[in-house]
Order: sequence, then C-alpha cells, then structure tokens
Amino acid sequence: MTTAVVLITTYDPSWLSIFDQVTRDELAAGHRVIALDATALLTAPVDSYDRAVLRGLRIEHPGHDLPERMRELGAEYRHIDVADTDTSLLGDDLESELDIAVQSALITFYRTDRPDLSRRRIARVADGLRREGRAIYRLIGRLHAEEPDLAIGYVANGRFPNQKLATLAYRNAGLITKHLEKGEGPKRAYVQDYAPQDRLGSQGSVDSVLARLADAEVEQIADSWLAKRAPAHDSRNEFSALWSDQIPSRIGVWRTEGEKIVGFFTSSQDEFQFLGPEWHLHDWADQFQAFDAMLTRFEADGYRAFLRVHPNLATKEHGCFSREREGIRRLAELHPELVVIWHDDDANTYELLGACDAVVVWDSTVGLEASARGIPVWATATTRYGLIADVREVLSADSLAVAGTAPWPVDPRGSKRFIAYLVERDEDITTAPADWMSWNAGSPPLGVRLAAVTVSGAIPSRVEAVRSLVDVYRHRGRQANLRAIRRR
Repeated sequence: MTTAVVLITTYDPSWLSIFDQVTRDELAAGHRVIALDATALLTAPVDSYDRAVLRGLRIEHPGHDLPERMRELGAEYRHIDVADTDTSLLGDDLESELDIAVQSALITFYRTDRPDLSRRRIARVADGLRREGRAIYRLIGRLHAEEPDLAIGYVANGRFPNQKLATLAYRNAGLITKHLEKGEGPKRAYVQDYAPQDRLGSQGSVDSVLARLADAEVEQIADSWLAKRAPAHDSRNEFSALWSDQIPSRIGVWRTEGEKIVGFFTSSQDEFQFLGPEWHLHDWADQFQAFDAMLTRFEADGYRAFLRVHPNLATKEHGCFSREREGIRRLAELHPELVVIWHDDDANTYELLGACDAVVVWDSTVGLEASARGIPVWATATTRYGLIADVREVLSADSLAVAGTAPWPVDPRGSKRFIAYLVERDEDITTAPADWMSWNAGSPPLGVRLAAVTVSGAIPSRVEAVRSLVDVYRHRGRQANLRAIRRR
C-alpha cells in the first residue's frame, strides 16, 4: 500500500485545515497516511496564538486535539520528540543549502535584510534553525528506511530550514514531493509538485493548469481577482483598507494637463534575497540604483514621475526601515521633480495606476496588475510573471540601453493568464480555519487578540513580536495610525 507522510510544522489554524485536507485526500485515494508532527523540534513558535496566554485564560489552543482528529480520519499520528533526533552536521552540500534557508528565515523573523549574528539572541535562533533542519532531514531518511512503501511527502512551502531540508530528504529518498501553501482565497490551498517560490516551475505550469478553460473564462477569473485587490470591505489586498479614493493633487494636475506620467513602485527587496540564483539575474545593486537609471531616461523623454513606496515598509525592523527611507530620500534628491508618495500616505495605488502611461517596478505584483490593465511595465528585477506577461525586464544598464522607454501596445492576455493560474492552481479545502478554534473566530475575545500579538509572524520571542507591532506604529504617521486603529 502506498504511504504518504504529512509533515506538520505549525499549529496555525489555516495550516491545520490544509494538513487535514491533504490527509483526507490521500486516505480517499486508498493510501496510508503518517501525520508526522515535528513541532517539538522547531525553534520559532509553531502557534499563531500564544499557548501560554490562552492557557492562562483556560482556552484550548488550536491543534490541541490534533492527534485525536488525525486518528479519527484514519491516519497514523506520530509526535517526534527532540530526544529522538540527530542534529550532527550533514555533508557540505546540504549544509550550504541549510545556511541559505537559515538566512532566509532570519530575514523574515527579524524583518531586516541584515540579520545581525553578532547579537546572541539572533545567533541562538540561527543555531536552533540549523539543528531543526538537520534533525528533520535525518528523521525523513530514517522514516523512509523503516517504511518501504513510503512514496509521497508533503511539506509546507519549502523555504525555511525545516521545510527546505524536508524537501531535500524527500527528493533524495525518491519520494513525490508535494508543497503546500495557503491559497489565493478563503478555504483554498496550494498543493503542487514545486514550491510556491519556484519562478520557473510556476510559469511553466500556466498552460497545463488553464488547459480546460476558454479564453473568456480566463479573463473573467483574472478580472474578478483584480477587482478583489481594490479597496473594499472584503478586499484581499491587506493594505487597501487604509487607502482613500484620492491621488496627490500634483499628479491630478499632470493628468488634467495631458502630461505623460510614469509610476515607480518599490518592493520589499529582502524577501527575494535567498530564493536561489533564478531570482538574481539583475546587475543592479538595488532597486534605487535601477530606479535612478530608469528615471533619468523617462525624464529625458518628457515624463512626469512619481514614486509609490510600498506600504509594508512600516513593518520592517527600524534599522532596515531607516536604510530604505534614506535610499528613497537620496533618489528624490537626484530627481527633484519626483513626487514621493510615502508608505503611510492614503493615496490609492489603483487610482495611481489609472493615471499612469508607464509603470516601473522592481519585482512587485503591481507590475502584473498594471500589465493586465494594458499599461506598459518595465521590471528591473526578475519577476514571478515575467516569462508570461507582456512586460520588459530591464536587469542592467545595458539592457536599459536596448529596451529604452518607448511604450508599446500591451497585450494583457499574458498577465491575465498568470493571474487566472494563481487562482486555478489552488484546491478547495473542506474544513475552515475557524473549525480549529475554540472561540468565535468572527469576534475573538480580548485575551485571544493579545495571544495573537505575542507570537506575531512566528517571531522567535514575545519581546520581538511586540517590537514588531510597535515598529509598525512608529514607522507610520499619526493619521495613518488612526486609520489603522479605526479599521480594527
């Protein structure tokens, strides 16, 4: 009998629903399932609600009944204890892969492009991440040796150390690897043979995923997705609720006067630093060097320009925030006519797109959305959609000299196909995250809200989690904070 292993590395309710679903699917296919709970090995919190806070309030944490639920489904539940693992060094190649994954995790946990390993607390977390990666690699290898029918391995995402080393262990054992991620919509899950950050695998799957759909259906799916990104009470864009329907008056005047307008949109550069060589094809030092070169060309061609700073700049660690802010200010000094729209400005990004004759991004999803609207887009770094969408990737000064800044009649079909792919590649899940909560998910008690703050983003300590929340408020102005508070 074919055996599948579902590696459980978090008790987040959305993830528990996904683990539950793939377990059901494998059992329905007549396969044996081992639910391998490795959460005891992990360095960062595995909960999305602080278990200690909930316990003080006598509230059960999500996943407290996971063993019983898995056994009721018909799966074999196994909980792995730290004492049962081997964390000694792996071979050089595996250790190199592990180091990359550790750095990627630290960038996410500490919200900075430069995690400072000279700080004991960060170095301690890095060591823990290495140990968990080694332990899980050997754990999978041992399981494969003990279970000759083991043929399928499920793993969340694939970027962090425990995920990356599980993926490598599955592949080295010859298992079919299934990557999991939260889907594009509620009660949807990503389940694919390639990781969600696999740029080539994703774009290479567009045609097969959309093969059964007519062009009109593809366009309808894409248009619906685009509509749900715009400001609304149920928007799937987490930032849009803080926007108005306005744009800066100066840009409005440009539009009224018939000026050519180019919009520049910044990205979180740190998120792509450790995703592998396929994401690092550009020669620019950073997005500000790229934008400087592009601005010089566009201004020479008679364009008016604005820079929209990504709203998630507010979430960065203070040192990272300060460096990004300084980069923006230096860019503005080099281009005095540039209108800078800061991260906490309530200007509506989609209204801004409507004013644009051209758009320049680093690797932002805004580029995909602009191209789907028929706006010419220049991307200065490799994007997840650049092989499908009708955009121009300008990855160096030399390629800028060739590409130029002349607009072209954009074919939006490629962008819309990629958007439809993002939606259609996901699968339905039958259990909602709320099914794992012992409180009303629509109106959680104050204590539950507090429990969510102290483990924010799986950050490895309560102090860091609270600091991350404080940084958001210190990095935004008073009016933006008031809008955020009213939204809550």
